[in-house]
Amino acid sequence: MRPELSIIIVQYKIPELLARCIDSLYAHHGDVAIEVIVVNNDTDDISQEPIMARHPDVKWINAGYNAGFSRANNIGIMQATGDYLLILNPDTEIKGDFLRQFLSAYQALDKDNGLGLLGCRIISSVDGSLLIGSGRGFPSLAKIIRANPVYIYFHRKNAKDKTAFYDPYKMHYTDHEIDFVSGASVMIRRDKLVNGKLFFDEDFFLYSEDVDWAHRIKKAGYRNYFCAQMEVYHVNSASTGFSPAKMAQMQISAYLYYLKAHGILAYLLYGLVLGLNHVMNIYLLRRAGHTAELSAELEQYHVFSQYFFPILKQYYFSKPAGRPYLKYDPKNQK
Repeated sequence: MRPELSIIIVQYKIPELLARCIDSLYAHHGDVAIEVIVVNNDTDDISQEPIMARHPDVKWINAGYNAGFSRANNIGIMQATGDYLLILNPDTEIKGDFLRQFLSAYQALDKDNGLGLLGCRIISSVDGSLLIGSGRGFPSLAKIIRANPVYIYFHRKNAKDKTAFYDPYKMHYTDHEIDFVSGASVMIRRDKLVNGKLFFDEDFFLYSEDVDWAHRIKKAGYRNYFCAQMEVYHVNSASTGFSPAKMAQMQISAYLYYLKAHGILAYLLYGLVLGLNHVMNIYLLRRAGHTAELSAELEQYHVFSQYFFPILKQYYFSKPAGRPYLKYDPKNQK
C-alpha cells in the first residue's frame, strides 16, 4: 500500500535516540500509512541491525559520509513515495495521535493549495521547556543596525513597546502564519516540493538551511504556518551539543543565508555594519572589564574575519558543481 506520509530522519551519532524516535513513530502512527526513511550520516553507526530487526519496513540509506542536514534530507526526499513529507529530527519523539492530527491540520489549511510548510510546537524532553525554532522576521540589515551600540544608546529611552515584537512564548500557543519553521519537525506536500524544485539548498552543511528553505518557499508563493495544537518532544542539540564550534557553524551558515537571500550589494553592506558592531562591542567590553562577554565577542569577530568575505568568493562567484560545504573546521583557523 502506498504510504500517506513519508517521514525522513537524518541520523548522526545518536543511535539510541534514533531508536526511541522510530519506536514512537510505529507505536503511535494509528491509521496513517507511514514510510520511515533513515539517512545515516554516521559511517561508524551500528544501529541499523537492531532497528531493522524491530521495524523491517524502515528504509535505511547509508550516505557513506557525513552529508550534513540538507544533502541527507534531499537523499531521503528523492526516495520518498508518500503524498506528504515529514522532516523529523532523530532526537524527537511523538505521542498520542500526533501524525493523524498533524496531517489533518495540513490538509485543512491547504484547501486553497497555498500552504507551504507546517510546523508545530517543540518541547524539550529534558526539562519540558519550549524550544524556539520557528518565528517571524527573516534575518535583516535592520536587525543588525538595531544591535549597534550607538543605535542602542540613542534609542534606549524611546525603545518600542516589546508587545510590538514577535513573542514566541505567547505565539507558540496560538495558530498563526509564520515566516520560518523549525527543521526539527516540519511537514510539506511532496508534489509541491518536487515539482517546484524546492529542495534543501545543499551549500548549507548545518544550520540556517531551514530558514533558507522557508524563505524560498514563501518566495514561490506559498504561506508557512504554525500549528499550536500539536507538539513533539525534542532532545535539543543531541547530535552537536553546545560548543564554540557549533556557534561558529551557526554564524557562518547565517552569513551564507543572507548572501543567498539578498545578493552581493546587500551582503557587503550587511558585513560593513556587522563588522563595525563587533569592533565597537569589543572596545566597550574591554573598557568595562567584562571578560566572559569579551571572550565570546572576540570568538565571533574571529569567525567573521575568517569567513564573511571568503564566502562571497566561494559561493557567489563560483559554479555550484563541485563546491565544498560551508563547514567550520577549527583545525584550519589561524
